[in-house]
Amino acid sequence: MLKNYLKIAFRNLKKRKAFSIINILSLALGLTGGIFMLVYALDEFSYDKFHQNGDRIYRVNTVFLDAKSGDESYNSTNGWPVGKILESDFPEVENVVYTITWPRLDVKTDSEILSPKMAYVSASFFEVFSFEPIKGSPSSALSQPYQAVITEGMESRLFKDQDGLGKEFFLADSIPVKVGAVVKDAPANSHIQFEVLLSQSTFERIIGLEDYLSGWGNINMTNYLMLKKGTDAEAFKAKARSLYMDHVGDMMRSWGTEALLYFEPMKDIYLRSKAGNSLGTLGSIERVYMVLGICLFTILLACINFINLSTARSVDRFKEVGLRKVVGSSRMALITQFMSEAFVMSILGLLVAIFMAGLMMPVFNELVNKTYALESLLKLEILLGLTALLMLISLLAGYYPALHLSALQPVKILKGKFTPGNSGLNLRRALVVFQFFISVSLAIATLVVLNQLDYMQQKELGFAKDEILVINASKLSKNRIESLKNELGGIAGIHRVTYSNGIPGRPGWLGQIAYPEGREAENPVSVEYLSVDEDYLMTLNLELIAGRFFDPERETDRNEGLVLNERAVRQFGWNSPEEALGQKIVSPSTTPQGTVIGVVRDYHQLGLQQTIHGIAMDWAPEYSYWLSLRFDPGQTTAILETLNQKWKDNFIASDFKHFFLNEDFERLYQGELRMAKMFRLFAGLTLLISLIGLLGLVLFMIASRAKEMSIRKVLGAGVPQIVYSLSREFMILVVIASVLAVPMAWYFGKEWLKNFAYRSEITPMSMAAVVFGALLVTFLMVGLQALMAAYKNSVEGLRSE
Repeated sequence: MLKNYLKIAFRNLKKRKAFSIINILSLALGLTGGIFMLVYALDEFSYDKFHQNGDRIYRVNTVFLDAKSGDESYNSTNGWPVGKILESDFPEVENVVYTITWPRLDVKTDSEILSPKMAYVSASFFEVFSFEPIKGSPSSALSQPYQAVITEGMESRLFKDQDGLGKEFFLADSIPVKVGAVVKDAPANSHIQFEVLLSQSTFERIIGLEDYLSGWGNINMTNYLMLKKGTDAEAFKAKARSLYMDHVGDMMRSWGTEALLYFEPMKDIYLRSKAGNSLGTLGSIERVYMVLGICLFTILLACINFINLSTARSVDRFKEVGLRKVVGSSRMALITQFMSEAFVMSILGLLVAIFMAGLMMPVFNELVNKTYALESLLKLEILLGLTALLMLISLLAGYYPALHLSALQPVKILKGKFTPGNSGLNLRRALVVFQFFISVSLAIATLVVLNQLDYMQQKELGFAKDEILVINASKLSKNRIESLKNELGGIAGIHRVTYSNGIPGRPGWLGQIAYPEGREAENPVSVEYLSVDEDYLMTLNLELIAGRFFDPERETDRNEGLVLNERAVRQFGWNSPEEALGQKIVSPSTTPQGTVIGVVRDYHQLGLQQTIHGIAMDWAPEYSYWLSLRFDPGQTTAILETLNQKWKDNFIASDFKHFFLNEDFERLYQGELRMAKMFRLFAGLTLLISLIGLLGLVLFMIASRAKEMSIRKVLGAGVPQIVYSLSREFMILVVIASVLAVPMAWYFGKEWLKNFAYRSEITPMSMAAVVFGALLVTFLMVGLQALMAAYKNSVEGLRSE
């Protein structure tokens, strides 16, 4: 019986070629969205699921509450004593892991300098996490100073496919480290990514640390803990939450803040963390939901096309249904027949979709910043998901048409007394409205994102980002940086050179606490500390609005001088830049600390997503590691060749790491750029699916009204009248969809723009342009088909009368 159903299904597809092609193509587009949805969602939700004790592992985060505003600031790091106290004073804790990524040191081989993903970790790392060992004992290796655990990929790079266990490599040219164990590469779906793990005792030896318990102000240690089995996690969180305030509450209050612990479950870190991730990548649950939502809409629109076209073509199958019922076919048999046709069409659509997914995979990878391949579909969970998706689409697309056709009464059909009612027509109208509602909404969303991107890229930032080359000089000493600056300044085409510990897009030391002298208790301020030299102002073209910039000839400028931005002046409580001059600032960490000698106009250091924050600049070469060069763009190639040769002569050629400031600053907008591309792609895709469905309905309508059009022409109707008659209904449906879409898109667009401190406006004209575009595309497609029908010979339509 099933074989017979399938045979009839293929015959019907072959008989109605245009209908079948349109349906298969729209289903293929929907299934392509479904393939991407499955691959992306299953990957994103799989992060950190491989750890055996994952349900008991938490990352310890620090939350700072501002005493004045009550604002919360989440940090994935803690003060150094936190992990020790959790391990010693809380019996609920089975194990604590210490990790820190500073100081970053390169690895030297015979032929090159490598900059691997590196961290210093405690011996408990492999007792808590389930990374797979290959050679040696990772826990034993991490118990000894100057020992490391490396991944098999790093072993191949360091030792050229030789066994690296027990061998040595060098950190920072001169520090020998022994390989104590080799483990498999960290899985791609791990929020912790590493190639080299150094023992915690190595970190202690390098920085000369003897005691962790005095480092409350060093908020740069990442801690994980594993609770004992059966522990009441919520009770433990409440008990340990105030650990900071219990031990150093007075110090925190003097900083104008309250510090609390927030224990983040391992399963939430990648997608839902508010605290960031210094050990690897970070996803976004909002982005996942957005991708899933858009993909689901494409599937739904494809199903709507199937329903629309199937119910529209149902008139052609009335007699078939009547005859089948007369000869004894049951309603369930008819439903099975029509559902099998939907399934066959879905199978064909899936085959086309796999081909399309292969073509579009590079584009999708760029949108979501992944490296998926078509082979990803061969995973068991993906195959099961595709099977379920195929069955779901077959059910969604085929069930209503099957139910509708199987309910017809054979007596009325065969006597010619049956006429289709308005219910099917009204359903098709409603579905067309829904399709264009989605398409217009996505088109408006795309325009909102593009407008915001254009606004961010065109807005005056307060500094000159073009024609600036930045070099990473983090491995050079203070004296070497100063001498190198003088050497680079003499190269033809280089106009100015400056060094600093931060540049626009890559801030210096954020979150530094400082106070106006004499007002420590009432006005603590959090600012960014920038160590700069005397050429920083002119190299970046910052605007000095009060006082002076650093003069290295003045000892007081070098030792005590500070330059603030306008925002910092307001934060410290002074009414004007002039009032700030000569004022003294103190800090518990001594950075920033000194006398204000100048004020620069506010500029955007962190991009337009965030408000301008307070900045305090200090003349401090010892903290600087960025060399910024203002150059002649006409000599870019020659300058780069000269710089590369200078590095090769004095250092190591592979160590010449550089970028252009304008390109690097654009990195801050990568999320928005990807979102714009995603909306643009899927807006076009949903519009294409909607137009394909509309084309099928228009072709059917023209075919079903051929006699009517012929009679109208015989009675004197002109071509414009006929085109208007055929097009009017569809244009009205698109107008209704647009009227519904505009307010919703406007509301969600406004909500999205609230994520930006500086944002564009949604104008009525931009929305009107989208609506006009949708109407124009619809009119051109429907009007063209109507025009072709209007010019047909009337005799063809009346031949059978």
